[in-house]
Amino acid sequence: MNKQLISSAIITVIAFASGNLQAQAPAELAAIQREVGIMENILSSALQQDTDKKIRAISANYLVEQGVVFELDVRGTSRWQTIFSSVPNAPLPPLPDIDFSNVNVEFISEQVEVFSEQAVESSREAYQQAMEVMREGAERVREIAEQERDVSRDLRELEREKRDLEFASRHDNSAAEKELEQRKKALEKDIAKLEKQQTTLTKQQQQLRQDIQAKQAEREKQQAAEQQKLQTQVNTSISLTLCDYGSGLRSLPNDEHVSFIIKGLADNNKRLIKIFNKADIKKCVVGDIKASDLALKAISYQF
Repeated sequence: MNKQLISSAIITVIAFASGNLQAQAPAELAAIQREVGIMENILSSALQQDTDKKIRAISANYLVEQGVVFELDVRGTSRWQTIFSSVPNAPLPPLPDIDFSNVNVEFISEQVEVFSEQAVESSREAYQQAMEVMREGAERVREIAEQERDVSRDLRELEREKRDLEFASRHDNSAAEKELEQRKKALEKDIAKLEKQQTTLTKQQQQLRQDIQAKQAEREKQQAAEQQKLQTQVNTSISLTLCDYGSGLRSLPNDEHVSFIIKGLADNNKRLIKIFNKADIKKCVVGDIKASDLALKAISYQF
């Protein structure tokens, strides 16, 4: 009997609480929605200015009892990470590994067109110049490889003719033997010349490979520096904006959060997550902590 009374009491409390929440939710959500919309515009303007217009898009959602979630897309900045390692300014697209002993220039040309489309909003000129350098290098490697194949073919033909002459000289004791010997010496001379040429071409091709790899390594280093710079700009801009305008989220409960899901700044196509406590934002707004302190208090990870 007591259990039934307790169960009835619990059901009554839950029903009352639910009804109360539903009665208050529309007004509260409307206020939060308005404030979040304004904050979304403020963040968009601040980030565009602080990152030199490298933010492609920003959107916001509110999760009850959790907080506001802003989603940023900075992937439009560049795609170097998938090419030169995956973009001069973002998680600079890594450079695809190319077997330079069997270069397909048509494939490289296709990749130039595809990746150029992805990088159209940022660093287009630098991107195209770098891709042109890679394509020219690949074409030069192919030319040398073709020359090496021609030399190898000529060598095989000369070696075959030399073997034929040696066979003929062993079975012919006539006056033509002297002529055969002279021809054999001429062939040996031509063979030596072609072997030297082949060695030179091989060295040239190896040097070209090394040059391309060195340029790739330098580009990856530059990419990492630019990527870090952009990430710092985004983090700083978010913290400063929350400190300057965070009071606009006054309808957001103090125990909830302001979170950011950022595409394009993390590794391996992951997203950078940043979570700020509303209480910490209020402290920064009133001057109890600085924007740099707020940035350190945020939870940051990749997912």
